Amino acid sequence: MSETVEFGGWRPPPPWVWLIAGVAAVAVLAGVIAAHTGPHNAASSARSKPPSPAASPLGGFGAPGAGRVGRWPAAVGACGSPAYLPRIHLAPYTSAAHPTVLVGGVALREITLGHPASGPLPGLRNQGLVVTKLVAGPGAAYAFVDPRCSGYLWVYRIVAGVASLLDTPADDLLGGPHHAWAVTYAPRTVLTPLNGGRKVTLKPRTDPVADTADGLVVAYGPRAGGPQVLQLIDPGTGAVRRTLGTGSPIGAAGHVLLLSRPDCDATPKHGTCTLESIGVRTGRRAATFELPTGRVPVSGAVFSPDGRTAAFELARARQDPRFTTGRRSLPTDVAVLRLRTGHLEIVPGLELPPGTGAGLALDATGSVLLATVNEGTRGALLAWRHGMPGPALVAELPGPLMVAPPLLPAPPSRHNR
Repeated sequence: MSETVEFGGWRPPPPWVWLIAGVAAVAVLAGVIAAHTGPHNAASSARSKPPSPAASPLGGFGAPGAGRVGRWPAAVGACGSPAYLPRIHLAPYTSAAHPTVLVGGVALREITLGHPASGPLPGLRNQGLVVTKLVAGPGAAYAFVDPRCSGYLWVYRIVAGVASLLDTPADDLLGGPHHAWAVTYAPRTVLTPLNGGRKVTLKPRTDPVADTADGLVVAYGPRAGGPQVLQLIDPGTGAVRRTLGTGSPIGAAGHVLLLSRPDCDATPKHGTCTLESIGVRTGRRAATFELPTGRVPVSGAVFSPDGRTAAFELARARQDPRFTTGRRSLPTDVAVLRLRTGHLEIVPGLELPPGTGAGLALDATGSVLLATVNEGTRGALLAWRHGMPGPALVAELPGPLMVAPPLLPAPPSRHNR
């Protein structure tokens, strides 16, 4: 049943944090993988049938016997990395909307709901690449590509359905309406515009959050370990235009910033976490949202083009009593928040294992959520809208994968294929 309430603290770390976490996970879970690839592979034939309401979990594993706690099944992904399998109960797709999305993973593909999946877009240099991030800039999209297991990241520009390699070093990518940026963190955080313009060097202890129509949103920590101050800076000069608030940024798009207040920094087992939406243009608080007891955001947010809807991952208040990964982190759900009304809805039929994530995107209207999951040897593209009892399977994605394939809504000019 859908969990619906009326009405965070998560701060995206630099990429090297994820790399360290991944290496640690491989060491801890190497012995787990072999024991559970059998059930996962056995699910492949069952999943080839058309999905029906209340279908078996996409990951293909059942609950342990009464009173027992089972190990969360896993599969081997790219570079030998382990992937815990999400629990998914499929439902038919019930919407007249058929958005198009650019999907990463082991290739770049454009997929339209209700149409056969297209072949890979041309332009990637060779096989054995994993696309781990996609962002949009003026007139082009940009992809982060990992030549498998090399630890070095390439940047590709995607124009008119063709990818081309750029000679640009980067630790991260940031997209926006005026610029797409290559971000490097050492020795100082520097943003290099990929579509031309001057570089922006941020002051120490400052991380970029988003490129918006009003300027660059950054998170500044005046004191190590202290609360962050959210600021809007001029991308041309690097000067601060205004202060937007204090807390942990979840994301920004259009003219809105979504942040979690300091009460979300420690998981509130019996308390609540409060989110705020801030008008980037004015710096004023537009609304506050109180999350369900014990729940905090654990990912960045994606937004609808009009900035009225946000989607992000939300940690559950407690561990799943049926399964364990050995991790202290909690399983997560995907939440959709309507910023105008404060209506928060949990996507039913989708449980993400502790320490994993999903690729997320919203269609042009904000009514259809698209999500990808990583099953190690493969992935899946899912779609959901309000009223559906679970997500629908749009397409199976080839593997092996390191993370859930990234998503990016295709530009309007390419929707009519």
